[in-house]
Amino acid sequence: MRNYLDVLQKIEETGYRAWLVGDTVRMLEMGIQPDTITLAIDTQDMYQVSRILGTGTVDSRGPYPALRGELLGVTFRAFGLRGDTIEDDLACRDLSIEAIAIRSDGGIVDPFGGRFDIRNRVIRLTGDNVDLIDADPLRIVRMLRFAAEFEMDIFWKSESDVRAFLEVYADRMNDIPAERWGREIMKGLHRRPYRFIELCNDYRLIPYFLPELEELKTVYDSKDPKKSIYTHILEVLKVIEQRMDTRKIMQNDAFVLAGLFGMIGTRTLDGTDRTRLADHLVNEYLTRWNVPSQMIDEVIAIINSYKKFYNPVNEEEFCRDVLDYTREAVEIAIEFGWCIADAGGFIDDVSDTLEANRWGLMQVLRRFDNVKLQTEGSTRYMTGREVMSLLNMKPGRRIGELLEGLDMAVGTGKVSSRAAAEDWLRAQVS
Repeated sequence: MRNYLDVLQKIEETGYRAWLVGDTVRMLEMGIQPDTITLAIDTQDMYQVSRILGTGTVDSRGPYPALRGELLGVTFRAFGLRGDTIEDDLACRDLSIEAIAIRSDGGIVDPFGGRFDIRNRVIRLTGDNVDLIDADPLRIVRMLRFAAEFEMDIFWKSESDVRAFLEVYADRMNDIPAERWGREIMKGLHRRPYRFIELCNDYRLIPYFLPELEELKTVYDSKDPKKSIYTHILEVLKVIEQRMDTRKIMQNDAFVLAGLFGMIGTRTLDGTDRTRLADHLVNEYLTRWNVPSQMIDEVIAIINSYKKFYNPVNEEEFCRDVLDYTREAVEIAIEFGWCIADAGGFIDDVSDTLEANRWGLMQVLRRFDNVKLQTEGSTRYMTGREVMSLLNMKPGRRIGELLEGLDMAVGTGKVSSRAAAEDWLRAQVS
């Protein structure tokens, strides 16, 4: 805390008052060390503050220009005060747990009881003010994701106010741009995907951001007529959430998105009718949600490949998958297979095979990692230019084919050194 207060005091030497606010104070109250601190400064001229401090750059994107920089070894982002006082600024924030400020002398400004709510694990609209929702209905989703992530209860008045708002103004949710939906949905899925989607369903929000998921509530499989595909998806997300904790898997957005979208576009619980159209649907949604294209490819790869790991996979197949997708996508696809089997109740039938495949993949990845150790970080023993020099060949498709073949030889253990790589290449053209 001392470091953070020193930053405030340094900024106040510019002649402007400053406070720690928002996520920074909430995290400190929860005993979490923030990587970046958020500040409010009593001016709108971030350029002037930057000039006086001699550090930082002003990001003018978005509704509120932000000064981003580093002071005294602390990374910060600073916004101009909204309103005439810090109390005015805090009143603009949507949740009480985010409407707390700390002054440079260490004093706390908490006009809406945010610290009390943190201690009691309650999510509450700031000042019990439903006008905040009226100004931006997406705050409903933000409220739900905070409740899910921190496993907090929603304060009864906030809950009743939000439900009353949705009864009358639900259509306003249709006016929210897809990228804003995506930003909040991604954050909501990151740590507690099952609880977040369950809350969204409880507040009847799913039709507004993923109507195809809502439709699956009425789709039942002939093999299990008592279970809808929607129910199955929730069970998968629940298992994923548990495995992120028990197996200490770092939050992997592609892993969770595969759980959410794995059955989209299908009409059977085993997903056997999955088509390219379903993949197109996943790509369309995630693109609109501003998900990076590499992650979209990983999601689709996981969905389309996990079932293969219910049968033995040889090392060549593992190599091909790692090279075609990414190592992370293949690792997560096996983990995803565990989750699907667990949720579907057939984990005992496939657990030995999944474990054997996990071990086989680790052997392949170990060999690829060994290349990096021997080459000081390179993913290959030789570059295309070195191959051309060794074999006295000109640039062309053949060079690419040789490099791909060499990758397969490395992954399957046929080549484990630079010298062996050179011998392997000579043998291909002799």
